[in-house]
Amino acid sequence: MKKLKNDKNSSQGNKETNVVKLIRKANRLVEGKYRFDIWEMRVFTKMLMKIHRDDEDFKVYRIYLHEVIQDFELQEDGHSYKYLKQGAERLGRREIRVLMDTPDGKMELFTHIATGVKSFVEEKSAKYLDISFHPDMKPFLLQLQSQFLMYDVRNILKLQSSFSIRIYELLKQYETIGKRQIKIQELKEMLDVVDKYPLYGNFKQRVIVKAQEDLEEFTDIKFTFDEVKTGRAVTALTFWILPNKNKQDVGKMLYFPEIAEELSLESELDKLLAISKNWEGMSKSLMEQWINTYGIEAVEQEVSKANKLIFEGKNIHNPVGFVTWALQNPNVVKDLANTATASPIIHKVPTKLNSKEIEAYWKGDFNEWFLAYLQQIAIAAKHETFHAVVEELRNLYPEKVFSSLFLHKDGSVNEEALNSSVGVRLLEKDKKTKESVFADWFYEKFQRKIFLQRNGTWEFLE
Repeated sequence: MKKLKNDKNSSQGNKETNVVKLIRKANRLVEGKYRFDIWEMRVFTKMLMKIHRDDEDFKVYRIYLHEVIQDFELQEDGHSYKYLKQGAERLGRREIRVLMDTPDGKMELFTHIATGVKSFVEEKSAKYLDISFHPDMKPFLLQLQSQFLMYDVRNILKLQSSFSIRIYELLKQYETIGKRQIKIQELKEMLDVVDKYPLYGNFKQRVIVKAQEDLEEFTDIKFTFDEVKTGRAVTALTFWILPNKNKQDVGKMLYFPEIAEELSLESELDKLLAISKNWEGMSKSLMEQWINTYGIEAVEQEVSKANKLIFEGKNIHNPVGFVTWALQNPNVVKDLANTATASPIIHKVPTKLNSKEIEAYWKGDFNEWFLAYLQQIAIAAKHETFHAVVEELRNLYPEKVFSSLFLHKDGSVNEEALNSSVGVRLLEKDKKTKESVFADWFYEKFQRKIFLQRNGTWEFLE
C-alpha cells in the first residue's frame, strides 16, 4: 500500500479533521522490549487513539479501514483490509517485556499486548475489525497520573518505520533535558533487534540514521547524535534533542467523534490566537491542544491573564511557558513576584510580631509558594536559556549524580526537581536569593519590610 501524495484532493480529505488527539503511555511501556512491523504499529496506534483519559477499563476497539487509510494517508489498492487484518493478528500474537516497580523490588512483566481479534472472512464486504488490549497492559495505558509520555499522535502518522516511531518516543521523553545517552545493547534490546542487526554499522544506517531523517521531515523534534566508544567499539549513543521548528504545527487536526464538541470553538479559538499571535512558540495546534486537554474556560482565563500582564508592562519572557505552567498547576499560587498585580491583598500584621513568628512564614506559607515560584521561573524561561542552564547543571554534576537528582527510577525526567534547580540558578543570575524573595513576598503580603540579621533571625525594618 502506497502513501498518498500531498496534492490538493488528498489534503482536503475531510473538513472535520481539526482536533488534536493526544495519546498517553507509561514511561515503562515506552522503554519496553518489543518490535512491531508498520501495520502492527498502525493498529496499535489506532487503539491508543480510542482510549479516553478517564477510562478505567479497556473496551473492544473497532478499527475502521477508512479511518486507517485517512489517518495514515494511505492509498487503497484492493488489499488494504488484508494488510489491516494480518497486522491485527500479528499484534495479537506479539509479546512484550516491561519492567515494573513493586514493593518487593523491580520485576519484569512478560505478556501479550492485544487479544480478541475479530475480522471479516470476506474481504469485499470488510469495513472494520474488533480488537482489545490484554488486561496486563492496564497499568501502562489507563488512569496514568505520573511518569508517562504524552504527545500529539499526528507526529507519527506519516512515519513509515516502526523503529522511527520508537526512537521518536524515546527521545520525546527527554525533550526537556535535550540530551539522552543510551547504550547500544540496551537500545537494541528495547527495539528487539539484537539478532536482526548484530553489526553496529547496519543498525546505525537502518535504524538510527533512518529515524534521524524521518523525525526531521515529519515530527516536532529532531536530533543529532555522538558515538561513545569503549576502545574501538561504539558502545553507546548520545542523542542531542532539538525542537523542529519547521514542524511545530503538524498539518491538519484529526477528527475524533468522542471530542467532536470541540469543533464548535472555532470563533473562540480565533480570538485566543489573535491575542497570542506574537508569542514565541504559539501555534494553532498548541492552542487546540490546550483546549482539548484543559478546557476552553481555563485556557481563556490564563491566556487573558498573561496578555493583561504583558500589556501592563510585566516581565514575562515566555508567555507560552507561563500559560502552560498555569494550566498544569491550577491549584498552586501561580503569579511570579515580578508579575503580581498592582493591588495586592494586604493582611494585617501585629506590630509585635516576633522573629519566631516571621520564621513560621519563612518555613511554612512562603516555602510552599517558593517551590511553585521556582517551577514557574523555569517554565517561563526562554527555550535557549532553559537548556543552557540544564547544560550548566550537567557540567556541575557527575553523570551518575545528575541522573540521581533529575531522573526517575524508570529513566524519565523528574520535571519538578529539574525545574526547581533551573529556577534557583536563574534567580542567582538575576542576583536574587531565597531570602530576598522572601522579603519581597512578605512586603507584598503584609506591606511591612523585614530584614535578615547576622544571627539568622528576621526582624521588622522600622
